[in-house]
Amino acid sequence: MAVRAVRNLLDSIGAWPVPVDLVISASYTPHDTIGTTAHHVQREFALRDAKVFELSSACSSFLNALEVGATFIEAGRSRCALLVATEHNSHFSDDDSNHLWGDGAAAVLLAPAGSFRILATLTRGRADLGRGPEAVSMRPRAGGLQMPHGREVFHHAVNEMEQISADILKQAGLGIADICLLVPHQANLRILHALGERMKIPADRVAVTIDRLGNTGSASVPITLHRNAQRVPMGGKVLLVSFGGGYSVGAALLERV
Repeated sequence: MAVRAVRNLLDSIGAWPVPVDLVISASYTPHDTIGTTAHHVQREFALRDAKVFELSSACSSFLNALEVGATFIEAGRSRCALLVATEHNSHFSDDDSNHLWGDGAAAVLLAPAGSFRILATLTRGRADLGRGPEAVSMRPRAGGLQMPHGREVFHHAVNEMEQISADILKQAGLGIADICLLVPHQANLRILHALGERMKIPADRVAVTIDRLGNTGSASVPITLHRNAQRVPMGGKVLLVSFGGGYSVGAALLERV
């Protein structure tokens, strides 16, 4: 899935604008814990000498990867970063919950020219909350993907995504009225509806794909952004936000250019 996502990206842009010197794969459902997805992408596309690693922070993995990639570029350590978020939930989920999950991948290029400009990123680990790392788990030979404390996860997901959204907007000197599209992690419709109500953002400005694709984990934010990008006008601002088991939370502000 990751290789196909990158191939689709490359087909759409024609060629890398500058050599890719950083590859980050984001996932909590690893293809291999040694030969990571990022390494397979490097080999498939002959991205010689690029820095390559995988990053995992549950469903916030993509937003953490986005922050790391942007930081490398801001620090002058990278000119062109390729981020690949991919989840193979069906390989790990159990019979009781697999109807909730979806498989999917998305590839994003951080380069000198693109469709969106990053205005701000903000991520936090929140393992200090509630049951933290015990609330959602995926342990080999121990039942696969498990969420035994769904009510707690729901509560923290809504609260934490609302709070980090307010914090990143304040950091950027913006308000919710400045956001033309909210792209939240596609955990479930109840969380999306509750978040929209808490943030006082109209339902038609909240991007939704879970009704068609299921919960695709860390890949859900970039997949949902891609499927709704045409709704964002030039100069329009997009807020990405995610909450993941562990716990972890992240947000990013983008502007269409």
